[in-house]
Amino acid sequence: MTARTDPEREMLEAALRGDAGAAESLTRAIADLVWTACLRATRGGAETEATFCDVMTALRANDFVRLKGFDGRARLHVYVALVARDLLSERVVKNLALDGDNGWRCFEAFFADDIRRMILRNLPGTDHAQDREDAYQAVCEALLKNDMQRLRAYSGRGSPSGFILQVIENLVIDFVRTIVPRRRLPAPVQRLSALDQSIFRLLYWERLAPDHRVLLPHLPRAEPPTTAADVGEAIIRVRAALPPGYSADAYGIEKMVDISAADENLLAGGSEAVPTPEDRLLEGQEATLVEQAVTVLREAMPRLSATERLYLQYALHGHPAREIARITGLPVETVHKLAQRVKNTLRGEIGETDAVKKWRLSV
Repeated sequence: MTARTDPEREMLEAALRGDAGAAESLTRAIADLVWTACLRATRGGAETEATFCDVMTALRANDFVRLKGFDGRARLHVYVALVARDLLSERVVKNLALDGDNGWRCFEAFFADDIRRMILRNLPGTDHAQDREDAYQAVCEALLKNDMQRLRAYSGRGSPSGFILQVIENLVIDFVRTIVPRRRLPAPVQRLSALDQSIFRLLYWERLAPDHRVLLPHLPRAEPPTTAADVGEAIIRVRAALPPGYSADAYGIEKMVDISAADENLLAGGSEAVPTPEDRLLEGQEATLVEQAVTVLREAMPRLSATERLYLQYALHGHPAREIARITGLPVETVHKLAQRVKNTLRGEIGETDAVKKWRLSV
């Protein structure tokens, strides 16, 4: 049985050996991709055509030697896009030195998506919509400052696009620090994995929903890629590590109560606005019972399978079976069976413990 061949890699290897036919085939295969990239870095027309010719010439030089590092782990088009990006980034930096206004227009057109992507990763959520717009303006102003000194600092060594993206990332972080005070992770979370810590920040600092479709786009890239199941299990670990009832304001600032509004409620006959000592005692007793029941549940969680824990996570947040099926991609029938299995398991594990009995009686 022969090993599976990779036509793209075979074509590149033939071109690297100097095969003229393979070189022409490779040129045709990547031309559209390079043209699209050139359109982003130019104003169109003759400028785009000249840039395209220069980039293709650079790629074809010495039998495509710039593509020699391709190892087959990604698609060839992805690797070519990265090499072309570096060539265009270097050209953009040179244009900044030659023609500041035109060079900046090309730079912004080429890197705008990257700037916004980095800002979104650092300031996710609807609460930060205006902050993201402010961040974009602040980053652009910082890049333009002192005749674009930060961008002109590229020495010619290493990846030009890597250099530029690092400069942008640093500026985004600088802006975020001006609007979000530094916060320390709770001690139990500091002992968890990097993924768990990222999930904590998104859930408790950024107030994102505990849904993998919401959280995954905001997580750092990882190898292998983070899956929906990974996110679900991380949510469980984070919540198990935190004390019962833990909550954190997005900025670590306690909510303020408007005294005049409180007075209006009281004058309107809202006697429940001011709890009596008896109310506080009952609330404290109920909180204690809930805490004891949650502790027992937390101890039982590791004995559930990963799929069962993921189901329980969504179920405890009030998601119905059909919604859980849609989120997890499981058939509804499977979710119903999963629910029954989890209930039976938990009933056998913790149903007769004193803490759970007392809590059930209280409600």
